[in-house]
Amino acid sequence: MIVTTKTGDQGTTEIQSGRISKADPLLEVLGDLDELSAECLVFASLTPAYRLVMEALVQDLSAGCAELAGYGEGQFGQRRERLELEIQEILKDRSEFQFHYPLTCPSSALLNRLRAVSRRAERHWWGLQNSRKTNPQLGIYLNRLSDYFFALQIQAAVESKSSSSTNSTADSAM
Repeated sequence: MIVTTKTGDQGTTEIQSGRISKADPLLEVLGDLDELSAECLVFASLTPAYRLVMEALVQDLSAGCAELAGYGEGQFGQRRERLELEIQEILKDRSEFQFHYPLTCPSSALLNRLRAVSRRAERHWWGLQNSRKTNPQLGIYLNRLSDYFFALQIQAAVESKSSSSTNSTADSAM
């Protein structure tokens, strides 16, 4: 397997439509989606309870990269609808949905990071729209993805809080 092709040594890279500058806004978005995917994989490796969720999101992000690079369509309307249903399910019993600083819950802190990286990817995607039009459903999906990470962040914090209060009760009973 050849890894070093040296074809990018002049500051260009290849996508379906041909070679483009590595400074092209499209590559900024592709890089953001790649980074977000890597962050999802790190989170999945550290929190096995979220492994399947993160695997599905990595597949979504890979489909987004493929679509942006000209290799098919990612069906982002359907993917967005799935996220919206999951957000509703996560929040259905949460009356106090508010921002918090995840100082004591590592999984909530990592989800907060995922939320921030996804928001950057969305901002860069909207910038890309100024130079070339792409599937608007991808931008909406990215917006919903940051909402999804926020909902998961709240869920993780609530679960951590209830777990620690259960442990505190058990510890004090000893």
